[in-house]
Amino acid sequence: MKPKHKKITTILLVGAVVFAVIVGLYLYAGKESFIRTTLSGLTLGSLFFMVAAGLSLIFGLMDVLNFAHGAMFMLGAYMGWQLYTNPTFIFGMLPAIIAFTCGVMMASVIKPFLIRWEISEKWQKALPKIAYVLALVVLVLAFLNFNIMELASTAMVAATTTTAGNPLAEISPQEPLSQFWFRPVLLILSGLLVAFASAKPGVKSEFAPKEDLLKKAIAPIILLVLTVVATLIRESAPIAILLMNGNWRFIIAIVVAVIFGLMFGAVVEITLIRPLYVRPFFIVLMTLGLSFVIRELVQLLWDPLAYQMVRPPLFAQSGRAANLLQWLQNGNATIDISGVTFPTYRLFVIFLGILMFAIVTIIMTKSRLGMIIRAGVQDPQMVEALGINVRRVFTFVFAFGIAMAALGGIGAGPFLPIQPLMGDQFQMLGFITVVIGGMGSYVGAFIGAIILGMGRAFGDYFALKLSLSPAIAEASTVIIMVIVLLIKPQGLFGKKE
Repeated sequence: MKPKHKKITTILLVGAVVFAVIVGLYLYAGKESFIRTTLSGLTLGSLFFMVAAGLSLIFGLMDVLNFAHGAMFMLGAYMGWQLYTNPTFIFGMLPAIIAFTCGVMMASVIKPFLIRWEISEKWQKALPKIAYVLALVVLVLAFLNFNIMELASTAMVAATTTTAGNPLAEISPQEPLSQFWFRPVLLILSGLLVAFASAKPGVKSEFAPKEDLLKKAIAPIILLVLTVVATLIRESAPIAILLMNGNWRFIIAIVVAVIFGLMFGAVVEITLIRPLYVRPFFIVLMTLGLSFVIRELVQLLWDPLAYQMVRPPLFAQSGRAANLLQWLQNGNATIDISGVTFPTYRLFVIFLGILMFAIVTIIMTKSRLGMIIRAGVQDPQMVEALGINVRRVFTFVFAFGIAMAALGGIGAGPFLPIQPLMGDQFQMLGFITVVIGGMGSYVGAFIGAIILGMGRAFGDYFALKLSLSPAIAEASTVIIMVIVLLIKPQGLFGKKE
């Protein structure tokens, strides 16, 4: 049977089984419980997809199992919560983050010059190590006497007043520009040293496609401009955002979390993942260690406590909306769906998951980038021979996957507790989703996420109805995975090795 026919057959079989299960559950649970539980399952499925899609794309193209993906989901939640509650910390750290990323992104610009160096093999190995050590030293110097703990504590202050004056009056002001400007400069230098090391000076064995130097420099130039802008607006931007309508503040929080995910993912791929492609097992250990470092850093900055992000006004007004139009007009917290009251914010999370699936599908099937990604999965050497920088594609895919995880984190913030261990749970569920759908298949990740979300929601329903242990509901996800693997060891949409 042709692969296309196999895929269609799999979809039809899965659809038939799901339909039969849905009918059975509807008849058993009744209309009201069925609709409410199904919508809860779709909400969980959307969050699972935003974690699993990044995992699946990263593994499908790069053969990288990222065990820090859950931690990056958690970081997205913390970044969004921090900006929505009080963005002082975000804008205090933003120049440093952008500056370091700017330096790291110079790797593709300086690489064509560094590979021309005529140096011995001994120095080819020694120079990157020296550069990494110097980068760490400069990084430490950049943050000397920088009170990051005080900045992090600003989120605990309810500075949400919209009255005239400075809403941050009771919070310590940002460091004066005259004392701060040298930090971004040092961080750009630190990033440049990392770029120097990752470019491997003198190593000519790797294929280096000819590209316009100006095109390579576009990203670093944009980041350099953003560094200057972020440095100048450190004090004014938090005040302006806190005086905004809560809906706009939430949109900005989503954008900031996604952009942070893109930058963080790009830096991690260039600095930590790229040197270890020839040692896959080391990547597993490195990402696992990175997840521990991120979790401990979060606990240091914000304490091992659970925080709750306030829902935006569009989802917080009392009363139940009769339809979507009334909800958009009044911003009700709940909406009537076929006689069932359901939180409007959870509908937004469902929409977010479907939107991301549509975006990923368009990128992968309708764009030139998607064609390059799919070709890179099949034969990366041939793609390189055509003059396409596969490493840059790898960086984009990794960064895009992390950005999706960060988006899932900020999406979960208003209805799940934000705490350091939230990433571990979603990390495991993300891997289970990928295994069910098939490694490397974003369609499989979507179908697997919906199946897993529905399984977990109905598992909770039956556990409550039959007075069973909550552990039974948690085990439902593993049971689904075992059943799928017994029938199709490669997953629903995975390919046989």
